Amino acid sequence: MFEVTSELNFEHLPCGTEANPASSVANPDWLNERVVFSADGFKLEAAITRLVQLAMRQTNQNVSAAARVLGVSRDYVRYRVQGEKDGS
Repeated sequence: MFEVTSELNFEHLPCGTEANPASSVANPDWLNERVVFSADGFKLEAAITRLVQLAMRQTNQNVSAAARVLGVSRDYVRYRVQGEKDGS
């Protein structure tokens, strides 16, 4: 499985700069069902904000591309981004 060599090869690893890194993941179901919610609850709005921020970072702040990777409309992404700027 491993071979001894002086050369490092990272071709099989997903690249963090890909426009759509999820496309290189073997299992598209990213939800970890072993997660246990705390008694304090889960902040869904905060989770959505983090996902939108991540999509925007991975697409170099391209709203259309972020909307595509999230599977939502551009208007939705713009609404969420504007809400962050307004402090909502």
